[in-house]
Amino acid sequence: MKSLHKYLSYLVRFVVEDSSSLHNDKLIVAIQDGKYVLNTQNANYSFGSLHRVFQKAFKIINLKERNFSSCLLLGGGAGSVPSILYKELNLNLFTTVVEIDKEVIRLGKKYFKLGDYPNLTIVNEDAFVFVSNTTETYDLIAIDIFKDVMVPERFISPVFFDNIKKRLNPNGVVIFNFVSFDFETKQQVKNIEQLLSNVFKAYNITTHKIESMNRVFIVEEV
Repeated sequence: MKSLHKYLSYLVRFVVEDSSSLHNDKLIVAIQDGKYVLNTQNANYSFGSLHRVFQKAFKIINLKERNFSSCLLLGGGAGSVPSILYKELNLNLFTTVVEIDKEVIRLGKKYFKLGDYPNLTIVNEDAFVFVSNTTETYDLIAIDIFKDVMVPERFISPVFFDNIKKRLNPNGVVIFNFVSFDFETKQQVKNIEQLLSNVFKAYNITTHKIESMNRVFIVEEV
């Protein structure tokens, strides 16, 4: 990153690379507020508002003080969550990142050092298929799966949440990120709360409003 671009990026956004893929019509790497960010046409995928959402979510669950050793991240983006886990919180977690889009992974490695974390494994696969087939279990499961600003319907289903429950270790925590921006998505918040309650019957489920439009659902044992 050139120093001039870094300083000027606090005034205007500089587009560094404009790309696309089978899964995303538009992927934009830009320098914004002194750092690289990855955006789609209408949403931030990594290191912008999404980064702040998970910073706050991890603070809510007091992640730094929990004795977690494993994390499953569904919908990896370009590496915002691993950056928080390893660089900001200095955690010694073994993390599996599942990201369906090869182009997002490429951009993450090129601009955001996604491939530099020794305890991180990147799986290029559909997250729904992965949680259906894996036998591994995890202390922390963070779900951040979007098609632009929308969460695909199959990731808001009893089947998906039941598979998430099977993959969660005792005393583990699930974090599910959702964007509520209109009447329909506000109604979906209620539906998600009900679905989670139906699947995670002996768990505490809370909903948190973060960054104005984000609704973060946190599931943990009572």
